[in-house]
Amino acid sequence: MVYQGFYYLEQYMLLPEGFESFDAFMDDLKSRELPARYETLVLVENHHARNHSVIKGQSMAPYFLSGYHDDLSTIQITYPDQVYPVQVELIDQAEYNTRLRALINKYCPGCIKFKPLSNRVQSLNGHFEELPLDCTCLFREEIKPSRREMHSMLFGLGGSLNREKSRDQTKEDYLYILTLYLYLRYERAELTRENDTKYLTVTCKKKELLPPLLTNALETYTSSVTADACIIRPAVPFSCTEDTIHSLLSVKSQELYRKECKKYGVSLGCLEFDSAAQEELKESLSELVKRYWLFPLVEQSGKIWYLVTDHSHVLKELRYRSPLLQAKNATFTEYDQYDNLRYEISFLMKRTQVPNFA
Repeated sequence: MVYQGFYYLEQYMLLPEGFESFDAFMDDLKSRELPARYETLVLVENHHARNHSVIKGQSMAPYFLSGYHDDLSTIQITYPDQVYPVQVELIDQAEYNTRLRALINKYCPGCIKFKPLSNRVQSLNGHFEELPLDCTCLFREEIKPSRREMHSMLFGLGGSLNREKSRDQTKEDYLYILTLYLYLRYERAELTRENDTKYLTVTCKKKELLPPLLTNALETYTSSVTADACIIRPAVPFSCTEDTIHSLLSVKSQELYRKECKKYGVSLGCLEFDSAAQEELKESLSELVKRYWLFPLVEQSGKIWYLVTDHSHVLKELRYRSPLLQAKNATFTEYDQYDNLRYEISFLMKRTQVPNFA
């Protein structure tokens, strides 16, 4: 059944009982002393109800499952101007499975990850978190091999560095690990110790485009995740500007740029939006930055450039935030190993091709 709900601070909720419209709810909210409290149903995508090999209780907004945690919660709203209307659908697990199965059989053939479904519920696993009931799949791949994603490779690197931190690692050991996990090779490197912290200071090869950006990201990541083992940093601090990005995305650089996107598992993304919403949108996307899915590169009024380390998950997270992003007229343009696509951020994530810079 379809209900009127609202989105507030990365959460979906039904309108509290007694309100027939979003406008009526907002009129009441604005008349109250803040923070205002309401009893309502908070909607979540994952109820963590896995049963052995069967995924249960998992869906994708704006489609939510009933029958798991249907008790009302007391919520508190402090910022009425950050409440956005949304229509949601509540569905029981059996109906959700039936509708999802029909979509998979119709849409998923042709994807390199597709396996024909059996009659068992387990065969739906892997689709609950990737294919919403409006069929906006952001994980479909039709070209082999599957694309690399720097995000997962970063965590492989971090695990390796932290496991080996008790060993007396040499410069060559660290360079080998960087090549093994991230495919990065440097012109020169120097291993030093400063105040009980080890630093691997590296110099990028001149003929490559993306390693300076990746090394900046690597310094951010290792400073937080592997500081007890080793921090990797550039020999010469690299300052990224919009001119830098324009140069990377020029027609002249296109062939090498796409080759390196494929090699390193990254892309460049540009989020554009109403400039008045700058701080609200940065706060909303801060979780993606904290999880290293996005590394901010250049910020201007109404525009932020990012290094994207996981193409599909970033698009999925933007789609989840679409009540906010759509209200702020946000678009996301991604320049990856295959194409340049601009996404209108909504649940449908409509996309159009855009040219490189001249």
